[in-house]
Amino acid sequence: MNDPRVLVTGATGFLGRHLLRALRSSGVSSAVLVRGASGWDAQPWAHEAGDVSVVEGNPLDAERWRDRAELRGIKTIFHSAGMVSHSRQNPEEMMRFNVDGTLAMVHAAKAIGARLVFISSSGTVGCFPFKDMTADEDSPYAEPLVSNWPYYVSKIRAERDARRLAAHLGVELSIVRPPVLLGPDDHRHRSTGWVKKVLENKVPAVPRGGMHFTDVRDVATALVRLHELERPRPVYHMPGHAMTLREFFNTVIEVSGARPIRRPMPPWAALGLAKVAGLTPRRPSWIPDPVVLEMSLCFWGLSSLYAHELGYDPRSARQTLSDTVSWLRSGTLASEVPGNTSHAQRPAASTTPVQPTSEM
Repeated sequence: MNDPRVLVTGATGFLGRHLLRALRSSGVSSAVLVRGASGWDAQPWAHEAGDVSVVEGNPLDAERWRDRAELRGIKTIFHSAGMVSHSRQNPEEMMRFNVDGTLAMVHAAKAIGARLVFISSSGTVGCFPFKDMTADEDSPYAEPLVSNWPYYVSKIRAERDARRLAAHLGVELSIVRPPVLLGPDDHRHRSTGWVKKVLENKVPAVPRGGMHFTDVRDVATALVRLHELERPRPVYHMPGHAMTLREFFNTVIEVSGARPIRRPMPPWAALGLAKVAGLTPRRPSWIPDPVVLEMSLCFWGLSSLYAHELGYDPRSARQTLSDTVSWLRSGTLASEVPGNTSHAQRPAASTTPVQPTSEM
């Protein structure tokens, strides 16, 4: 194969899969950073990425792998690996991976002589108490709302610290903030889990909050364009479709023919459940984490000053949701997850209404 021009962390994830596919379609050779070559080879869809170079390691041990000869021609590092936990319980490991891992990737970019593209989260800036509010690339962090939610705290800290370190080391850094990613081929069943719950009639009531999502394929295509730019900007947003949770679930119902969700969940009920969950030493499995319940009362929105420079043009909400539903109903999900042989082997999904979330 040609010498790789791009290194992708988080290559076995939802966005990583689509990014590698888009890079191959554009003729860009890639390398992937994975924990083990055998784990990469075990992915049933790994062939979609083409003949990639496999580098064993993780962001936290960058000193061990960053000087490998096959990485010397890398122009862009896409750092999309991250840990996600919407909980206040034991966030230390997630904080370390998301913050220290990102800083290690800045050092790796310096050693390799590459630019770093850090895939962060729209939740660092785009969370609001009211509907129809948006944040662009110049907006401040949403700390008044998210400061008690460790995942978003870790992303804000990673952004700030990486920006300072990159400036100190002279590394070109671009931060990309997408919202929830939907679309086909979510082999880990994270982002699209709530669409599946609607199809299975496992959303008995809907909180008052909002949902903001876009198509993973459109984000992947835009990232390829970012790689090709001579001078990318420091921050890019990838706005999608902002809806209330009611509107989101109703649209899924319309495109899928699933049964309607008739009951709303008033704010006092969600807050009451959150309080009970936070005070209970052993939270019952049917009650979501308090953070998730708190998130279900907020609204999410992005706008962008610069996304057009990446040719970013998200397809319609209905198209994304239709394609997501079609893929979920195709029966391919279990066969794409190593170790799974049937849908029945997955843990049972909670029937409690909560905010749809993803790694973003």
